[in-house]
Amino acid sequence: MRKVIRITRGMLGQEMGSVRVMMGYLLGMAFLGLGVNDFLRYAMEMGEPVNLCEAFVVSGNQSMAARFWVLGYLLILGDAPFIKGNTYMMLYRCGRQAWNMGMLLYVFLQAFLYTLCFAVVSVAAGIPFGFFGGIWSSPVYLLATVSSNAAAEKYHIFFDGMRMMKYMTVPQAFGITFLYLLCYFVFLGLLLYLCNLVLGGFFGLAAVAAVHLGGVILSFADRLHQSPLYYVDGAGGHWRYPGRMLAVILVLAAVSAFAVRRADMEESMIFKS
Repeated sequence: MRKVIRITRGMLGQEMGSVRVMMGYLLGMAFLGLGVNDFLRYAMEMGEPVNLCEAFVVSGNQSMAARFWVLGYLLILGDAPFIKGNTYMMLYRCGRQAWNMGMLLYVFLQAFLYTLCFAVVSVAAGIPFGFFGGIWSSPVYLLATVSSNAAAEKYHIFFDGMRMMKYMTVPQAFGITFLYLLCYFVFLGLLLYLCNLVLGGFFGLAAVAAVHLGGVILSFADRLHQSPLYYVDGAGGHWRYPGRMLAVILVLAAVSAFAVRRADMEESMIFKS
């Protein structure tokens, strides 16, 4: 595990200073800013304070707005499977399995940091306009109960969260929204890493794009949702999605352990150099 942690720490040190990764975070924050700005403008027009956690909950459960958050994350991981100039030395000293585990841990950490940035920035943006606590605010309550609200339509804010508000406090809704986003980002990151490792960069990006767009299409048809709003039922139904995603993530991680044995790392390193 020490080898795996050192590999992951080295990757973070290399990647976090790269222009591509910084641009990925900035792109994600730009899309977040659009949604949070609309929500706060709506709250100001309503003339009531909002809970500091509500901006993240409402923005993260806006199906179309949140779909674009993936673009920044894919830019961050666009260099998968992360073949660097020192990869040959790491493979020689640590072995392929330790290197693969380090890359998997790196994908998870980037997903966590990316989601954490969304949460922190959205909370910080709401500080001048709100309060902290477990109760839902009047603007969000109206947003969930009156779908034809003129102010909501004006700022393109929609929140079908009546069941979430009934069974969850705001911090609980904040936590489950964070978990859903994290699971989805980890899943897409591992899928991109695995496909690039086995097939190459173009096929990995194509596979991730197909999966993401397929999810968007299915959500329009009410066949698949990646928001906790549609799973909260007061009986723990909101845990089904994270459980399924965890199973898929473990399968992808297991497949990568076999794929890294057969991957032509030397050819990838020659191409990189």
